[in-house]
Amino acid sequence: MRLFSCFFLLFSAGTALPVLAAPPADPTNLTASAPGPTAVTLAWQDNSNNETGFEVSFRAGNSGTFNVINLVIASNTTTITLTPATPSTSYQFQVRAYLGSPREYSAYAGPASVTTPPVVSSTTFLAAYLQKSFSFNLTSTSPAQVTGYAITALPGGLTLNPTTGLISGVPTSAGKTTGQVAITHANGYMATAPLTLRVYLDPPALLPPVSGPALADRALVTGAGPAVISANTLFTDPDVSSAARLTTDMGPMDFVFYPDSAPATVTNFLGYLNRGDFLNTIFHRSVPGFIIQGGAFRADATASVVPTQPVVVNEPNISNRRGTISMARNSIVNSATNQFFINLANNAGNLDNQNEGFAVFARVAGNGMTVADAIAALPQRSYTAINGAMAATPVRGTPPASYDPAALVRINAAAAIPALALSVATLPAGVAGASLAGTDLTLTPLLPGTTRVTLTATDLDNQTATSSFEVTVSDSYAGWAARQAFGSAGDAVSGADPDQDGRLNFVEFALGSLPVQATFHDLLAGLAANHLTYTFPLRRFLSGNTVTLQSAESPAGPWVNRWSSVDGLIHPWIASTVAAGEADLVTARDPEAISLAKRFLRLKITQP
Repeated sequence: MRLFSCFFLLFSAGTALPVLAAPPADPTNLTASAPGPTAVTLAWQDNSNNETGFEVSFRAGNSGTFNVINLVIASNTTTITLTPATPSTSYQFQVRAYLGSPREYSAYAGPASVTTPPVVSSTTFLAAYLQKSFSFNLTSTSPAQVTGYAITALPGGLTLNPTTGLISGVPTSAGKTTGQVAITHANGYMATAPLTLRVYLDPPALLPPVSGPALADRALVTGAGPAVISANTLFTDPDVSSAARLTTDMGPMDFVFYPDSAPATVTNFLGYLNRGDFLNTIFHRSVPGFIIQGGAFRADATASVVPTQPVVVNEPNISNRRGTISMARNSIVNSATNQFFINLANNAGNLDNQNEGFAVFARVAGNGMTVADAIAALPQRSYTAINGAMAATPVRGTPPASYDPAALVRINAAAAIPALALSVATLPAGVAGASLAGTDLTLTPLLPGTTRVTLTATDLDNQTATSSFEVTVSDSYAGWAARQAFGSAGDAVSGADPDQDGRLNFVEFALGSLPVQATFHDLLAGLAANHLTYTFPLRRFLSGNTVTLQSAESPAGPWVNRWSSVDGLIHPWIASTVAAGEADLVTARDPEAISLAKRFLRLKITQP
């Protein structure tokens, strides 16, 4: 009676009651299988011909509440594949049909149970280091089920323990090796995955310059022009083939490049450098204790972007240690263009392993890291309203209230520089002048004598090497005459005798005396132990004139040449030499003893 009266009232109001259709027939024979570690396939028998669709629910394990999967499954469907699933996980599923809206549901089919297969859970990329101990364990998502491990390729020096999955050893060669890992499980299932091992090099050692064979000793003459010698190949720097200097508002930093390990990256960087693209750019990012980054944006009102070259292939061969310089890029491995960063710390554990590794192409030389550290120590401000990449930009001084490019750290000059700087010194000084223009050494004769010229090569890390040679400056008549106080041009000619002592200027020059000195040297020498001796001055480092000692048994001759200044002072006829000012006091001794006949000695001085 109550149900009826309700029906009557509703009907009399003009509203029909909904007609409830019978639920669809129950699906049956639900099965679940796992075609892979992250997929589950369900299949069932559809026993209805009027369902609107199907609803699937699941739970992990075999207890707890089932959760409905928000998925539209059309009518007459009998199989679906669900992703993603979690590897090595047990699931239960149930399926029911429904009809209309609101839905009328059938009873559930199931539950159907399935366990997804395991996968290799260890990483697919690892960094190792040349000649350094390495160990790493392969792992599965079902470790208790593992029965064996294998891999198709490993770097030289590394081996895999097939029972424990431990890869260990000491890598013997640098480079990238990719092998296929296979982990076998108790149910016979084999999980596979690639494993790339990149063996990195430590940054090259800082080696001092090396000097080659020394320059040959040189002979110069007073009054002659300078000699120019190339020192281009005298020194080499074994760890530097090319370098550049970037001068910032905080000081200069010298970059030493690694063209052997990152040739494409170095060429890419030099392309920007040589075009002047880095001028007036900024360090736009600073992460103290990690990196500072620049190269992409200009110090202008809009932080405009530096035009980029094509992307460069990634060359991660050297480890990201403190002081190294790497290319910045996004998650795409080969995407680097103009942005570079300086490693403020040993970032190998992060950057060598991350996203196939970041390419080190240079290092900061000398004291340049003090500049990098000073930049990192500056306060940072966010200027993302100007440029979205400028969230942590270092600012010099007190940060201004608004964006001011003049307060940022700018690169004011950037150019290639030589690997070595040469300097030169002479000891004793005053004999020859020495100066450098690049690698050309100019030697200028000043005064007669011998000096040692020392060249020093200093590399960008303030390490040095030296090389030296001797320079002997001989005295010419022209050089001697230029140093004298002659009263007139006529007095300065070699055949003049301005002091009227009977000896011409060229004789005074050869004998190391002054043109105003009236000293006569007797050509007839005395006896010494029955051997005739003769002591005379001879200009040290004589050049041009020739002094010849002659002997005869009569003043009328014939005179026989016994010794010449071109023979040097070590000679049977030379008994001793004593330094005397610009000359040597030479004592000649006739080795032939005097008998009854007289013997005579004399000097003959000739001009060229």
